[in-house]
Parts: sequence; structure tokens; C-alpha cells
Amino acid sequence: MINYVDKMADALVDVLKYSNQDVEWVEPDDMKPNDGVQPEWFYPAIENAEYSEITAILQYTQQEAVFEDEIGELMLGIALVEMKHYAHIRDAIVALGGTLPKPYDSKNVNIGETPVEALTLAAHSEVATIGFYKSVKERITASTPTADIARKLLTKLIADESLHLKLLTRQLKVMAGDDKKYDELMKKILD
Repeated sequence: MINYVDKMADALVDVLKYSNQDVEWVEPDDMKPNDGVQPEWFYPAIENAEYSEITAILQYTQQEAVFEDEIGELMLGIALVEMKHYAHIRDAIVALGGTLPKPYDSKNVNIGETPVEALTLAAHSEVATIGFYKSVKERITASTPTADIARKLLTKLIADESLHLKLLTRQLKVMAGDDKKYDELMKKILD
């Protein structure tokens, strides 16, 4: 059965400036269990982790609501892409024979007190997420169809998260006001 709402949402997200259009999505449905990729490798991306997609979705939608006038569009745009990330990772885990996580608790969601703090927290999370996806990609050494799909999926995720980091730090530079303050914030982000 075709889920037309999913198809419409995917089409919308794909045309937004918050998804890297240079790297195409790959459908994880063709992945197979026991074919060089373990579902557990992807679990942190949808569980209670600082860099999980669900954490990002909750963080960015709350930041959009709280800081609507200053950074709302940016945060909501990124959150929509993170929703698509979550769906693809969830589908990959299921295709690989894994189980979905227990209900999420929002202990890792931190929205910040100011727009600058919100951007700093968001950028720091993107750095952690990129690092996580790169580490999963490095674990995949098999030469199988499933491994190829997983690498392509991770390449897309990394490309999108890298774009998010670029957009967040660009806005942070504007809001920081001066280069010294921006450099201090970037140090926090990268630590």
C-alpha cells in the first residue's frame, strides 16, 4: 500500500534548501539481514542520544517555536529533513532485521536560552551526528548490495547534516555580531 502522505512529505523536503540536492536518497527497503551490515549500528541514530534524529527533531521544532522570529524558519526547515532521516534509518533497521527502540525520553533535548545559544547547541549536535554517521560508514567493510545501500544512505545523511552545520554556523556568524565572539562559539561547537 502506497503512503501518499509520506510521498508528498518526501517531495516537499527534497525541494527545500535544507537538504543537500547533490546527493540522492537511496531506499533502504532493499537491504537484507546478515548481508554485511548490522541493524544495531544504526540504533543510536533513533534512540536517546545527543545526536539522534529524534533528539534533533524535538530540539529543532522546540527552538522554532521559542525563537520563531529570529531563527524559526531555519530550525523548522532542518527539522523536516531530520524527520526524513529518521524515517529512512527506521526503515533500514527494519529491513536489516532489527527492532525499533523503546519509547523516547527527551533528556537530551536542550533548546537554549537565546537564539545564539540555540544555534550553538544545534551546530554542536550536527558535529556529533556527522561524526557518528562517519563512524558507522567506516564499520561497513563488506562488498554486498546491502553494504552498498548502507554506504549510500550514510553518504546522504552526512551530506544533509553537513549542510545543516553550514546553515547553522552561517546564521550564528550573523547573530554573533563580531569575529571574536563567533570564533569562541565555534570553539564550543567543535569541542
